[in-house]
Amino acid sequence: MESRKRMKKIMIDLDETIVSGGYLEALNEYLHTNYRPKDVKEYYVSNILTPEENSKYLDYFYQNINVYEKSHLIPDAIEVIQELNKYYDIYICSAFIDKRKPLACSIQAKYKYEWILKNMPYIDPKKIILTSSKDLIMCDVKIDDKVSNLKDGYGKIKLLLNQKHNESYSNEELAQYGILRVKNWREIYKLLIEGESPQ
Repeated sequence: MESRKRMKKIMIDLDETIVSGGYLEALNEYLHTNYRPKDVKEYYVSNILTPEENSKYLDYFYQNINVYEKSHLIPDAIEVIQELNKYYDIYICSAFIDKRKPLACSIQAKYKYEWILKNMPYIDPKKIILTSSKDLIMCDVKIDDKVSNLKDGYGKIKLLLNQKHNESYSNEELAQYGILRVKNWREIYKLLIEGESPQ
């Protein structure tokens, strides 16, 4: 019977996949600037600073900022994930280790966990995975914004959510790693629920 079949597992990233903007807003407040997403092409937005300034900023950031209080939801993410949850076994998998500040960054695990519990109550807390070694997690589908999180490890279907910092990868280059770029969460819905390939 259909109900006895194993549900396919989806591993979904959090930052810049479900929520976005918080890191840039925090940096703008600290610097009294008005950087916009198009101005930052690196994954770590604070890398626009010199190494010395960056270190000082990260000390401030981890001591004072809950980035999820500044982040906004990526359009349709929550709604589509809730719908996917009817058909798939959903795991939220997010990294929190910042090698530049390995001790101070541990507070991020708390903030991430609390945000997921509050905003995604349909996700079993046991299915919240906080690790930087995403390649070790067994799954059928991976959804992430970072190419390095998709290149290795499990996942028959690997979906890269389009963001400014990953636009330098061509579709041909991504295809070598079995990665498919998707523009938004509506495309993910069409692909994983309706079975339509992104345009």
